[in-house]
Amino acid sequence: MSTGQYSASVVEHFGRPHNPGRLPEGPDVLYGTAGDESHGARFALSARIAAGRIAEARFEAYGCPHCIAAASWLTTRLTGAALEDLERWSWREAATALDVPAEKRGRLLILEDAVRALARAWRDLGELRA
Repeated sequence: MSTGQYSASVVEHFGRPHNPGRLPEGPDVLYGTAGDESHGARFALSARIAAGRIAEARFEAYGCPHCIAAASWLTTRLTGAALEDLERWSWREAATALDVPAEKRGRLLILEDAVRALARAWRDLGELRA
């Protein structure tokens, strides 16, 4: 069910975002960013890793309600994820879950780029600890 031009999930996550903000720096905290505000969308993700999984995730986002909702929704999906999950994650999952219209899906590609940046940071962290 949608409210105007937004699905109920977008309304929920935009109206009451889950996990907004940035985790403080620490040896178990990773960051991944993508996009540019001057181009209409920017995402910054932070995640705390424990026992080979994401224990906590936060987001900062700039963009339309679909962008904010997608970043909020994503942080709930990332909790418990392994590195391989990040490397396989596709923007299509968010598009489907939030019923994002085709004209807004390009912004979700930027979110996928932020997830990939988070995965690279995780890999780099592992290499540093090896």
